[in-house]
Amino acid sequence: MERHPLDSSRRDVMKALGAGAVLSGLGGTATAQTDDGQTDDGQGGDTPSPGDGAGTVYEVETLIRGPPTNPDRPVDFFYQPTGLHLRPGDVIKFVFTTPDHNVVSYHPAFGMRRRVPTGVHAFSSPILGWQPRSIADDQIEPPAEMDGGGEGGQGGAGQQSGDQQGGGQGDGQGGGGPQNGGQQGGSPRGPVPSTWLYAFETPGVYDLLCSPHETYGMAMRVVVGDATEAPFETSDPSALPAPRAGPVELARETLTDPALQPSNIVEQGAVAWESLEAVGGRSGQTQG
Repeated sequence: MERHPLDSSRRDVMKALGAGAVLSGLGGTATAQTDDGQTDDGQGGDTPSPGDGAGTVYEVETLIRGPPTNPDRPVDFFYQPTGLHLRPGDVIKFVFTTPDHNVVSYHPAFGMRRRVPTGVHAFSSPILGWQPRSIADDQIEPPAEMDGGGEGGQGGAGQQSGDQQGGGQGDGQGGGGPQNGGQQGGSPRGPVPSTWLYAFETPGVYDLLCSPHETYGMAMRVVVGDATEAPFETSDPSALPAPRAGPVELARETLTDPALQPSNIVEQGAVAWESLEAVGGRSGQTQG
């Protein structure tokens, strides 16, 4: 997991994340934009003026992995890390290492019981994948998702999983190193994942899901600050409200896993997918 410390200058935010990935303030909570300059409602965004933007940027990848870590799962769909502790004002940069995922808050506006702090507005990213400009105009097949290969390029998604060091500060074109699809001679060396940013301003517990893959267990928990009490927290999936009010199918197991107890997330800082008992891992393992 990569961290980019930021000072109070938005210019440094731009330098750390790339000129196309922008955060703009809205009522004390940041709005998120894709690295193609699109906001989460599909409208183009403007570069913000300088202002306060202190915080740390943490990367979370969207991943698909097979064979599954648990034979009861057809394949693993997950966020990595799956649990993350932040301070108010910190930012998550979601990296869509494998495509066709999104990031959605459990919120009544989306027909679900609230699983984010009271007063936090509903938020959702688009369904994202590869940056269009990183795909050759004559490419027919989609980039490979699980073996790191891609037609007409080297170093696809597989090289990114768990290997974010060394390529974090990019030039606005998706990163600086080969594992981030960095450019050399003006041409992409491989497909470049889209990214989406969200600043977590309000302390509390946030449960997030990927809407296409919630039934396969693709959900994660973010704890902002040190307040670990949440009205929806339970260690028993059967005690959750019935769908659609609560998490659906395997997401219920993910979010009630002992490794994702808010207090454990605060203690560990980050919890890897492999640590979850629900996927056959060992509870409590951290993601460095």
